[in-house]
Amino acid sequence: MKKKGFILLFLIFALGFPMKVFAEKINIADYNIKNLAGALAEEGITPKLDNYKETDDQITIYVFRGKGCQFCQKFLNYVNDTLVSKYGTMFKMITFEVWNDDDNSALMDTVGDFFGDNDSNFGIPYIIIGDKTFVGYSESMNTSIESAITELYNSSDRYDVFEEMANGKTTETKSNTTAIVLWNLFITAAGVIAVIIHNNHCRDQILEYLDSKKN
Repeated sequence: MKKKGFILLFLIFALGFPMKVFAEKINIADYNIKNLAGALAEEGITPKLDNYKETDDQITIYVFRGKGCQFCQKFLNYVNDTLVSKYGTMFKMITFEVWNDDDNSALMDTVGDFFGDNDSNFGIPYIIIGDKTFVGYSESMNTSIESAITELYNSSDRYDVFEEMANGKTTETKSNTTAIVLWNLFITAAGVIAVIIHNNHCRDQILEYLDSKKN
């Protein structure tokens, strides 16, 4: 009985204790990346970057894209034609080509899992601005993209997904969902275990009573 009780208490502890898995530090320099100028050149888009200069003070927009992808090209044209002239002093861009690079493709899946975006609708371009993500591209996203740029640039604590992943953190939504699931599992398991312990205790009392009557 004592051994069973120990096992049950261990299960309660194991289910109730939140285990955290820390992500391996990702060095994007180890991947095949291109900046905005490189991505435009690869897609054959004439750059309009005369007044565009990348600096350490700028935020970083990460883009997973496919060479020849129609929607990726539309997004890059939007960046080239509009974002550079309006917000070019605020951002720089790092892009990962995923159709011809398995490492970049695997990284995209990892980042998508981190944000909880990697589902049946997951695709390219996959645009990351701080803790905001955009799957695919259409002109209806322009206002939200521009708001995300200014919000991150003006933030005193600029969120960078690769720094967050290296620190073993998760996005707020994903973290809350995980906590709820773990807590529900803990409550359910604790209830089941309590019933088992109670039933075993009652059984032992009955057996002791019957033994005492025999004696």
